[in-house]
Amino acid sequence: MLSRFDEPPRPDQPLIVILSDDTDEEDHNVLFPALRDRGTSVIRVHPHELVVNIRDGVQSFSAAGLEFTPDLVVGWVLEDLLFPGMAHLEAFAAAGVPVINSALTLFRAQNKYVTSAHLAAEGALGYPVITGRDAVALRSWMAELGGPAVTKPVFGFGGRGLQRADTAADLQPVLAGVEQSGENYYAMPWVQNPGRDIRVYTVNHHAVFAMYRYAPAGQWVTNVKAGGQIAMCPLTEDISALASRASRAVGTLIGGVDIGEDTATGELVVYEVNSCPTCEPPVLLAAADFLAAAARDVDAAVRTWRPAKVYDGVDDDPALFHPSKHGLIRQR
Repeated sequence: MLSRFDEPPRPDQPLIVILSDDTDEEDHNVLFPALRDRGTSVIRVHPHELVVNIRDGVQSFSAAGLEFTPDLVVGWVLEDLLFPGMAHLEAFAAAGVPVINSALTLFRAQNKYVTSAHLAAEGALGYPVITGRDAVALRSWMAELGGPAVTKPVFGFGGRGLQRADTAADLQPVLAGVEQSGENYYAMPWVQNPGRDIRVYTVNHHAVFAMYRYAPAGQWVTNVKAGGQIAMCPLTEDISALASRASRAVGTLIGGVDIGEDTATGELVVYEVNSCPTCEPPVLLAAADFLAAAARDVDAAVRTWRPAKVYDGVDDDPALFHPSKHGLIRQR
């Protein structure tokens, strides 16, 4: 069973359901006790283990024989679980249960094309992008760009599938993959950077904590899952403002914004907005504060909640990161 029931829900407490699998178990080992400390019950339900009964216009929910009525559902689904998870989130919303993040938000954040469209609409996309299946259009776009580009899967995370194209000939493997899979390409300019990017965690659109992610020697993909190193990044006003703007554009009430430092222009640019990021302890404690408030009154929480602590100074305490990442911390 991939669902998680540490303790039975208490009838005198709001119930938070985390719709997720066990991929982020280390996160849940921090989040679940923190939520209970804040006077809420919490269970994790795997999308494939959720049972929904609709009778006489009323929905009821159960998993592993436990029937429950949530006060809040947290959508935390990726890849193969995205679409079944979105369906469940829509069902919960139809039953009047508040959902964070919503099905639409998950789709916006996990589809890079849609993310870019929403960032552009809010003036938060600082570079041109192209998506489609037309090979001529992609080659023409790159010729007009006049420099290297990065191609990415439209859906994907963890740094997988990223390719750098320095010439039009370098696009051929990407176009061959499009022809084989029938999926669209997505391309953006290569951003000159200092060998790192910044992951900014936001809760209720407020930047709470950030970390640098460094690419391994001789590589350029900075994602931790790709073998990079990490270090705490103090939140500046510029970083916080851009992350908040990107979060609001996509709608992530809990999320991660990936920001690049363009060394050619000196500007900060948004790479991606993540709706289901692997978090770190300070983020999970802030999320627990927000979710506990939202389980009691979601409208009031969204309107008034602010983080009690923002990590805007240098702090080298390894406890800011999960124990599993202590070996990845880069020494200053």
